[in-house]
Amino acid sequence: MSAPYPWLVSVWQRLLATRTRPAQALLLAGPRGVGKSELALAWARALLCEAPLADGGACGQCPACHWFDTGSHPDFRLVTLQEKTGKEGETRMATAIEVDQAREAVDYVQLSTYRAGFRVVLVDPADSLNLAAANALLKVLEEPPLNTVFVLVSDQPRRLLPTIRSRCTRLDVGLPEAEMATQWLAGQQVRDAATLLALSGGAPLNAQRWADGTELDERLGVLQGLSRPEQLDPVTLGDRWKAVSPQIWHNVVYKWLGDLLAVKLQGQVRFNRDFAEVLAGLGNKVDLARLLALAKTQANEGRTLAHPLNRTLQLEAWLIQYRHLFD
Repeated sequence: MSAPYPWLVSVWQRLLATRTRPAQALLLAGPRGVGKSELALAWARALLCEAPLADGGACGQCPACHWFDTGSHPDFRLVTLQEKTGKEGETRMATAIEVDQAREAVDYVQLSTYRAGFRVVLVDPADSLNLAAANALLKVLEEPPLNTVFVLVSDQPRRLLPTIRSRCTRLDVGLPEAEMATQWLAGQQVRDAATLLALSGGAPLNAQRWADGTELDERLGVLQGLSRPEQLDPVTLGDRWKAVSPQIWHNVVYKWLGDLLAVKLQGQVRFNRDFAEVLAGLGNKVDLARLLALAKTQANEGRTLAHPLNRTLQLEAWLIQYRHLFD
């Protein structure tokens, strides 16, 4: 089995070199959108394969590989965010991995393995473990049972408990070279790959998601409004943009503020290259101190995107602050 993506070949080979004696607690860390989750699944599949290839990769033919592909391997457990049903019957994704999930994983690894080989527990995203769940998992990470491998995947490893990080062998998965990523996106029939890659901060899978979804239209609507701060009506736009998902809103405006800051400091537009001319004009007018304060507020907002706040009022308050950047 080859690496999930071409830019992961070297990392994949490093993992395969350890197959006979893998790290019992592995932390795959790096930015979102580079394929860490796919890499972790491929590693779990390779470890559980009962007839591995010469390089250590999964054969894809043995019973263990078939079970893994159908999601029914008894020696594999995925600990991840789960859907929750609210009081009014609405379904939404949980914002944290709960302690009950961690305790179930701890109980699971105390059992004998089904196939007398490795057992793999994949925690993804590990930075979503709440404090109680992290502490429950920490106990077993200190002394993992024989032939048990924990794989933790994290976009923000600093959010993990230092004691968890210290017990893991860390493997960083970085951004690919822009040329390789652009070529791969072009091979996936993604139009204007270079622009989308810049918008995604160099993460090719994020660029592909931009191309496959409706987010580009939402982004365009938001940025057209932010491009004309002197005409901006916080009440009207707050009501209009409340339908934009908090995650998309955060990603779009945070990168917009980042580009504004770069221009103000005589740098280059990094994310929104299709708005480079507009940003150049606004960057000359923006108040640096206010911009830094708003960018800091926006960064903190990224930690509370799912908070049940009044979305319209939240947007209105933000837009008022944004408009004042150019007073």
